[in-house]
Amino acid sequence: MKFLKGFLSDKKALCLTLAVLAVFFAAAAAIWIQARSSSQGKTAAIYQDGQLLRRIPLTDKSEESIKIKSSSGGYNTIQTAGGKIGITAADCPDKLCVKMGMISSTGCPISCLPHKLVIQIEDAKEESPIDATTR
Repeated sequence: MKFLKGFLSDKKALCLTLAVLAVFFAAAAAIWIQARSSSQGKTAAIYQDGQLLRRIPLTDKSEESIKIKSSSGGYNTIQTAGGKIGITAADCPDKLCVKMGMISSTGCPISCLPHKLVIQIEDAKEESPIDATTR
């Protein structure tokens, strides 16, 4: 008990302990908020020639297969499953879009340059009509 009494009387140690506890609780709150927001629904936006073709909500239970034809006569088959989306088949020469696999995060979109197709994951709550402009 003497140690605790002496520790509480030392102002530097008390301030340091309170600061460490405050940082710990702030980090725990930030992690909790991030986990809650990432579990919210995400939406996949499919663009071709710069035009929005469709928005698909990505949930763990949704499964869908979509075939999209390009203006040049080619095609891409898009599959959704388990909260992810990806291109499973395409007739483009390099098939890089198929090799990208299934995605579920907003970091890296899937693109098929020969067919001018882009699949972008968006947070459902952050839908904005403005994307980006460069000059």
